Amino acid sequence: MAGPARAAQAALARDDSLRQAKASLIEQGDKAQRKLNWLLRGRLADAVRDRALLPMWFVTVLGPVPPAHRTQEWMDHATQVLAYRVTYGITDQAVALGAAPDEYVPRRTEWHRELITNLRRW
Repeated sequence: MAGPARAAQAALARDDSLRQAKASLIEQGDKAQRKLNWLLRGRLADAVRDRALLPMWFVTVLGPVPPAHRTQEWMDHATQVLAYRVTYGITDQAVALGAAPDEYVPRRTEWHRELITNLRRW
């Protein structure tokens, strides 16, 4: 086996071992993320139902109300944007996701990129 392949295999083995050792913490994090999304989605649904004025950063990227034909997709995008803002303490009043992360932090950077891509397609 070539050197790079061996190194990659060793890295994957370490990752598997670490995931097994931290399975409980990973499960707790996943559960917390699901709960946050559920709570945010509920609050957003309430705001839409009550015809509340949404923040400018929100309206700029998602519009003031969900569209009639892709409502579920709109709710999914909006919930993810809200979750990102809450998770990373984004307070920018004009830009939905705030500035891109300054340094590469795998989970945050990839989530930011995914949201940017989804919002551009939206």
